[in-house]
Order: sequence, then C-alpha cells, then structure tokens
Amino acid sequence: MSDTNASTAKRLLIPAMMLGLMIGGPVKGQGEKDPHRPACTSARCRKIKSFLKAHYCSKSPAGNGPDDGCEIRRPKEHATEIKVSADFHCEWMDGGRKCQQHGQPSSEVRNTLIGELRKLGLPSKATGQIGFTVWESAVAGWSLAAATYNHLAGADMTLCSVIVIIDQSSHVHVLRKVRFQKTNVDAPMVTTWFPIDLADVQGNGHIEIILEGDAYENHWLEVDAVQDGSFQTIFSGLGYFL
Repeated sequence: MSDTNASTAKRLLIPAMMLGLMIGGPVKGQGEKDPHRPACTSARCRKIKSFLKAHYCSKSPAGNGPDDGCEIRRPKEHATEIKVSADFHCEWMDGGRKCQQHGQPSSEVRNTLIGELRKLGLPSKATGQIGFTVWESAVAGWSLAAATYNHLAGADMTLCSVIVIIDQSSHVHVLRKVRFQKTNVDAPMVTTWFPIDLADVQGNGHIEIILEGDAYENHWLEVDAVQDGSFQTIFSGLGYFL
C-alpha cells in the first residue's frame, strides 16, 4: 500500500473507531441483562406491571434505574378482606433505621416463626429485635406470616428472616428465607425480602403475594402466585437502583 493510501485509510479508520465507541458503549449498557427486571413483553406481564405501578409506585427517584422505575410504596391500608393481626415495617429516617411493630401474632404463629428462624441459625439467646407480620386472606384461605430478626452493633448488622404461608390445615410453606448472618450495615451483601401486600394483581379472582426485594441500593417488586402450597414468581421488575 502506498503512503498516500495508508494515510487515507488511517484518517477513515479513526473516525470509524470513534463512531463505534459512541454507538457500542450505550448499546452494550442497555443490553445488559438485569436478573431482577427481565423483559416484560406478554399481555399478562404488562397487565401485572400496570397494576403494580398504579398501586405500589410513587415517582421515580434519582439514580440509574430503569426508565419506568419508581420508588416502592406500601399501601396505607390493605383490602378489607385482609385481616392484619401483626404488621412490622422499617424505613430510614434522619440517618437512622426506624421500625414499628403494630399488633402481635398469636402464640402459635409466633412459635412457628421463631422455630423457622432457629432453623436458619438464629441463636436461642440472640439479643436483637424480631418483627412479626401476619396477614390473613379470607378470599385465599391462607395467611402470610413473616419474622425478621435484626441487631445493630456499630458498622455490623446481624440478621435473618423468613416469610411463610400457613394454610387452613396449619401447614407451613416457606416462601422466602435469609439465613442468620452478619453484614455491613452501610453496604449489606445480602438480599432481603419484605411483604408489601396481598392482592388480585391479575384480576382473575386469585390472591397473589407482592414482595419488595432489597439487594443494597437495588429495590424491585416481585409477585408470587400460590397454588396448593407451591409458589411461582409471575413478575419481577419496577423499583429502582442507585
């Protein structure tokens, strides 16, 4: 190749490489798979997503989340057919974690939940706080019950949790669990789960479970369908990450 041709080729190559970087960079980022927000293309998925956005989403916070992301909000009140025996909720306020317990589970449900936490490694003399949630759905014929253990000591947070379904025969079916472990309070390396609501998200008369997943500055919604003590995640998405 002559010097003239080589010079011309070089002048053409440099802009082409720059264009490739400009095009390739964003496309690669957009194409990265998000395990918590898979593509939602079916009519069923879009219907569930629309219901969730209408009932459990506020404005999208600042961050690097999805374009249709949103800050997750708990309903102020549950549907009238849901009996709330106990409710536990935590949020960060004024630089600290504030938790509230409203109501208490029955002794039978409490013992069941503590027994499940023991299976996950909770010591019998643990000094932290245990929060309880018990929601009974008259329509579904089962109850959702959850227990969350938490203890803060400086920069360390020790935790474990369990979410179960208790059917009409008092059989316990574990929905989500987090084993007893210690992590950093400011950057926890563990995924936790919090009940948000029980609702008929598909409009077909069946009650589903709405959960919030939390994996350190990454929050999303999941919906689980319940049938004969087994569970199927039928939606995962929305929320936000920083």
